This record gives sequence, structure tokens and C-alpha cells, in this order.
Amino acid sequence: MNKNAKIKILNILFACLLSVNICFAAESENYKINADVLSVGGDAGSSENYKLTDTVGEPVVGVGASENYKSKAGFWPMVNTAISMVVNSNAVNLDSHTPGTPITGNSIITVTTDSWSGYDLLASENHNLLHEYSATMISDYSCAINAPCLWSGTGLGFTVTSGTGVESKWGSDPNFKYAYFPESDAIFHVKTGYTSDGDNTEVGYKLDTPTTQKSGSYSNAITYTAISKL
Repeated sequence: MNKNAKIKILNILFACLLSVNICFAAESENYKINADVLSVGGDAGSSENYKLTDTVGEPVVGVGASENYKSKAGFWPMVNTAISMVVNSNAVNLDSHTPGTPITGNSIITVTTDSWSGYDLLASENHNLLHEYSATMISDYSCAINAPCLWSGTGLGFTVTSGTGVESKWGSDPNFKYAYFPESDAIFHVKTGYTSDGDNTEVGYKLDTPTTQKSGSYSNAITYTAISKL
């Protein structure tokens, strides 16, 4: 006789990182310059239809790197990049489950950034789904983020069901491919290019268990992180 397992994903967390790059900094006992640029002109300008911040005559611009350093020279690397992220719910209840019959759920992650290069989405979990009264766990799904696979077997897995430029590795409806949540942050979706408004990514969850799984309520914490690309 199959046992029922009530599964919850609790406390889906999110983190927002602010990327700031400064070309040059100088200070002494009496002053501190956080950033500067060598040029012959430039200013902020705007009209009814545009807004422009520019610089003229920079002698050194661009990105330079070697084995031991990376330098971003010029005006543009001094521009701050802001990012924010909202998850539509901080708890996902997958409800009651009968082993052998997979159940599903989803989260919608909205990222807003002024970065022209887009952003990375990362995910991790604190541990496998854990029983509320014991050390019993539900195993993760078998496939990794770098190689999701079609659903087969048991465990907790996730996929990307919609978004901007979703990677082909995640498959498509009705043949989505799933991976397990790692215990350290890993990139699962890369959005490239600028979006003037919030950009949505939908994550789908899927769960199945063996008939021997202990009945009860299980939970874990999943962390999502958004990092703007420079």
C-alpha cells in the first residue's frame, strides 16, 4: 500500500548583488577621490527623447587583463550597475503526494537591472527535503545543472519552463529536462542584453518518491541569487 508524503518547499530565499566598478582611486591624509577619468570634455545631457552621459578624449579606455590582474580603464566602468530581484512567493507547498505519481509546482523570479549585459541566475539548497520528525530525507533528482535530463525516477528536481533566452538544455513543454539543486550556488540561467523593465524567469519543480518513503511533511530552503553581468 502506498504511503502519502506531504511535501513543502519552505523559505525560498533570494539575494540581490550590486556590482560596482571604479576605474581609479586615490587618497591622502586630507582627501579621497573615489574615481576619476582623464579627458578633455564630457557632461550629462538630456532632452524630451533621450538622456546621455558622455566623456571626450580619454587617453586610455577598455579592459586589460593578465594572469595576475584585471583593469577596467575609462569613464564607462565607473558607472554603477544596480539589480533587484523578487520571487512571487517565499514558500511553495507541493501539497500531498502519492509515491509513483509526480507532483509539480513553480516560482516566478523577476529581475530588474540596468546592466546592458544582462544577469546570471544562481540556485542552491541547504539540504535535501528533510522529514519534520526525523533524519529521513527525500533524495534529490539524479541529473546536474550542466546536464539536465528528461524526468525518470524519483527525487526533487527543477527546470526552467519560461524566460528570456532560456537555454535549450532545459527542453520544452511537454519534454522539460530536470536537475537537482546543488548545495552551493550554481548558475542555472544566463540572460544576456538589456531589458528596460522587469524580466521574468519561471522555475518549475517536480517531485516523486519511492513507495517505501516515510510518510510525513518534508521541507528545505532554496536560495536564488541574481548577479548583474558587466
